[in-house]
Amino acid sequence: MDEEISREIQERTLRRRRESPLFQHLHRIAGGVDQLPIARVTAGEEFLSRNHDLARYHEIFQRNMGTFYEHFAASIPFILEEQCRIGVGVHRLAQQLTRDGEPYLTFRETSVGDGTNGRTMGEFSEGLVRTLSCSSSIHNKTSFDRLCSHDYSRFHQGSFVEVTPEYIASRPDLHCFRDGFDIMYENVTFQFYGPERADLIAYMARQLKPDGVMIFMEKLRQEDLDEYLAREHIKDEIFKSRYFRAAEINAKRANMLGDMEQGQVDFTLLVNAIKQHFEHVHLIWNSTNFYEFAATNNAASMTRFLAALEPVHVPVNFQFERDLPRAL
Repeated sequence: MDEEISREIQERTLRRRRESPLFQHLHRIAGGVDQLPIARVTAGEEFLSRNHDLARYHEIFQRNMGTFYEHFAASIPFILEEQCRIGVGVHRLAQQLTRDGEPYLTFRETSVGDGTNGRTMGEFSEGLVRTLSCSSSIHNKTSFDRLCSHDYSRFHQGSFVEVTPEYIASRPDLHCFRDGFDIMYENVTFQFYGPERADLIAYMARQLKPDGVMIFMEKLRQEDLDEYLAREHIKDEIFKSRYFRAAEINAKRANMLGDMEQGQVDFTLLVNAIKQHFEHVHLIWNSTNFYEFAATNNAASMTRFLAALEPVHVPVNFQFERDLPRAL
């Protein structure tokens, strides 16, 4: 990517972070001031009984969960199970890489609150996975530092666009990431900065290894507004009502969702943006209006990644896509 274009993307993104009221809301959530769940989310026995790896990963995940992630897991139906599925799959890939002579697998996630899943990957894998997480909120940095029990995960307090190849090269504590990342995970990040996708994907993909896999998890618009609202109703009334009081759900609708929805895109726009940069794209997960995609330019990498994943765990009344994973 041209240096001037890269600088323009970074400046635009940082400016929107300064100007948008969303980030103050997120900061308050991270501090436990707003939208604190009345109960902690735990995965169901049907999911955990599939194998020992999932049960063990979930146990560590629960111990690592900070304030922001308690909110996150309670806000998106069955995202807890999905993050455990991804975490166990990444560990399996790391085992393959190290058998082939690599010292560890590198994983980067964008704007993920207190970095619960990154810290869990590092701990579960005992260093076979090295992770880098980020958030602009000091509350999330505090949670990360308090809960991180190992030396395999790092945290940048600031925007995801600040973590450039040059920044990583300048930091001795990030030396394990200097050759790029095997897995990168955009975790409901881009929509907070506007509807642009193709240039942000290009900006991030500079740090992906040639045979690496990039994952995109986003909340998408629907062509039919009634369909979008019906899925929102299922999310709020059947899932979120277990963890938040009705007044808090209504307050979030009134104070945050309008701003959040301005940056959302639809399925076609996002997939087309991904395909501008990646040859192989699969839809790997769906829950209400939330979708997760995996992309790579290496067919063998996609095959290995998909083979490492457990089957999707989302009840039928929350899942609106079938035959997952599927090529797009």
